Amino acid sequence: MKHYTASRVLSLRIDEGLLAGVRKRAQQEGRSVSGQIVFLVRERLEHDENAPAERRPQKITGWLSLRRAPTTHEEFRSGRVEASKALSAAVRRKARRK
Repeated sequence: MKHYTASRVLSLRIDEGLLAGVRKRAQQEGRSVSGQIVFLVRERLEHDENAPAERRPQKITGWLSLRRAPTTHEEFRSGRVEASKALSAAVRRKARRK
């Protein structure tokens, strides 16, 4: 009974095409479909653990280099709204000149 609790049963919805791919790979590598799924999940988790925690943002260059990058989503949204208003106004001015 102790061995039974070492792993858990999980129901998984998977489309037919993806399942066929997993079956083919499992057969090529000598694993069951369940074993192949566990292998792929474990491999991905180990890959993510070895990846750098966070990438540092790159400096803004060019004509935007004098602008401060937004730090919150709200700052980004308000900046986008202001930029859209300015662009719309410029397009309207140009259309009136014609």
